[in-house]
Amino acid sequence: MTEKIDPVLFEVVWHRLLDITEEMGIKYMRTSGSPILVGAYDASTGITLPDGKLVAMGPYISTQAHVLRLIVGSVIKQREQHPGINPGDMFICNDPYLGATHQPDVATVAPVHHSGELRAWVGSSGHWLDIGGSEPGGFNMTARSVFDEGLRLPPTKIVEAHEIREDIVDLIMAQVREPLAELDLRGQLVANEVGRTRLLEVADEVGPSVVDEVMRRGIGHVAGRMRSRLRSLPDGQWREVQYLDHDGHKQNVRQIVCTLTKTGDHLTLDFAGSDAQVEGFANTAFGGLRAAVLSGVCIALGYDLTWNDGAADCVEIKAPPRTIVTAEFPTPVSMSTISAIIVTLNLVLVVLSRMLLASPKHHEQAMASWCATSLGVSMVGVNRDGTFTVAPEASHFAAGTGARTYADGVDTGGIIINTTANIPSIEATEDAYPLLYLFRRQLTDSGGAGRFRGGVSGEVAIVPYEAKGPLSTSFAGVGSLTPNAIGLAGGLPGATVRYLRFLDAARLDQETENTGLVGTLGQIQGERTVGPLNSSKIEFGPNTVEYHNWQGGGGFGDPLDRDPDKVLKDVRTGLVSADEAARTYGVVLTAGNTPEPDREQTDVTRQELRKQRLDRAMPFVEKHPLPGVQWMAATDPGSGAEREAVHYWDIVAIDHGRDTMSCVRCGTILGPAAADLRPGCVYEEMPASMIGPIRGEDYAEGEEVMVAIRYFYCPGCGRRLEADLVVPGGPGPASNIARGGVMDA
Repeated sequence: MTEKIDPVLFEVVWHRLLDITEEMGIKYMRTSGSPILVGAYDASTGITLPDGKLVAMGPYISTQAHVLRLIVGSVIKQREQHPGINPGDMFICNDPYLGATHQPDVATVAPVHHSGELRAWVGSSGHWLDIGGSEPGGFNMTARSVFDEGLRLPPTKIVEAHEIREDIVDLIMAQVREPLAELDLRGQLVANEVGRTRLLEVADEVGPSVVDEVMRRGIGHVAGRMRSRLRSLPDGQWREVQYLDHDGHKQNVRQIVCTLTKTGDHLTLDFAGSDAQVEGFANTAFGGLRAAVLSGVCIALGYDLTWNDGAADCVEIKAPPRTIVTAEFPTPVSMSTISAIIVTLNLVLVVLSRMLLASPKHHEQAMASWCATSLGVSMVGVNRDGTFTVAPEASHFAAGTGARTYADGVDTGGIIINTTANIPSIEATEDAYPLLYLFRRQLTDSGGAGRFRGGVSGEVAIVPYEAKGPLSTSFAGVGSLTPNAIGLAGGLPGATVRYLRFLDAARLDQETENTGLVGTLGQIQGERTVGPLNSSKIEFGPNTVEYHNWQGGGGFGDPLDRDPDKVLKDVRTGLVSADEAARTYGVVLTAGNTPEPDREQTDVTRQELRKQRLDRAMPFVEKHPLPGVQWMAATDPGSGAEREAVHYWDIVAIDHGRDTMSCVRCGTILGPAAADLRPGCVYEEMPASMIGPIRGEDYAEGEEVMVAIRYFYCPGCGRRLEADLVVPGGPGPASNIARGGVMDA
């Protein structure tokens, strides 16, 4: 049958499959109506082969799609014999140890039989408004095991022969406090039924064997393109380190380490060196790690491809057991999606970007880290009509994106896992819940500084309004102490998370409605307190204003190389303050109502700042390398294209013929061509909170520096070549490029 599938037929059928995954999502969201789904698109849909291998995903949350293979695999393993997998069945599962990302992300999958033969699966997954347990919204700050985290469903048959098992629905809803969660469930069943129906229609039209072949070719096409792209990149190793700064119970900085090895057309990502799992809920099981890795690989290397398990065919994931990215039963993991998973995804993106920066052919595809954490904010209480409600606050989906090698990051552009960025409407939220937004706006100085600036994040201030009973807020997340959105090539990290509460604040008078409205953080009156992350059921009283902001994107390149006109534009639009323009970018603005860059004084100031860097810096020696990391041995330099000089972006020249690595600006030799550039630099290290405003200063404890920024400068000209986030004295990023790697094939 293969020879009958010409390119036209393949494309027609292939795009029908992609359309099916999108239609499934539309039906799911319209049935559910959940603000998390409709407002933030926190869901996913997909089609898999009979064994669960992912064929196509809908344009929604990538990590939820990448676990469908594991969910289907668990269904086959546990339910194939009893009660059996038959036409018209569907199964539900949210067990993180059987594939789900975390318990609130519930998945349902349906086998697709044609003429009695299993041909495929369709699946949908989404974040439910509630999943039971002691904490509304699904993030239990007191959890010490998975048993503290609400309903956990192994693969369970919820639809049998096209009939919904209402007894199972009742059993689930008896554990869940939010009645609207039932529409989440039924929306998934509708989505799966639509997906199955549409897939069978295509099979009836072109023949089931054609659909089989198109699905397999679609995966093979992605794998082939990915392998070709990898062959055009240099062989080598790159190491990146990221941090979780909270385990759910307390501030507790833990490292996640990824060592990337690229050989030929294959990638190995090894997470040896990552810290051990803890009894807090900021771990992830292996399914979350796999989803993070594959999402990062697809974003960095598969930007023009369909995202499916063709990418997985080129990737090997190595990870020791019982770490914070391979937690095992019964370790709690309910915060994994907004902590370990999204931090790991950005970690993978950055380590792959370092590889891309070693090949000029691929420079434009490299990105600094996006906002590298997310938040779980739930406001719980009695609505104006007297009903109990769980109000999700999902403005943080408007996060800052990472800067690129040629342009700034997108301001409030979205979180990296969401392929269709969206945030809930303020008007719709205020209509549905007893809340009033004082403001929701972009946050000044939140984007990481660089020659190209990271995208800024946002901030919101909220007060209770027309509640018929007491309200409380639960606030979950990481990244208040650690600016996880790290920069590249000398760019700086974006802002950290911040949760502030203003007590005894002037509030909106519900009788006259003429007081209490403010437009900025500085205008909020009342006693300012810093709210701890991972705080549960904090009273949200009528005279309280709650404020929070989220992380911005990382910057790219030395901020002293930024075009002064771009800095001026940022100052005029409120994205960068005048203080940061002078302090971090070295831009001197003229006085008056319409300031302009004073270019002569700016050049003088920047040169003085570079000199001050060199005066403060000292030679770098890696004192605490990671145990067990063996760098790749350099191979013979060869001849031809392999001997030509190439560049690590436009800051470092790598000449394999002369075996040198040097600063592009001044020519200073930094070391051998295959080595890491850092030992050839001078460096200084300072607390991360000193990078700029909103970089963890609200959560730094006493004099102990828990997270630092390590600056690396060219010893000849003072240009900043890297800026690494580290634990003081600990290992940081590193690289080792094999001289035999083909740089620009």
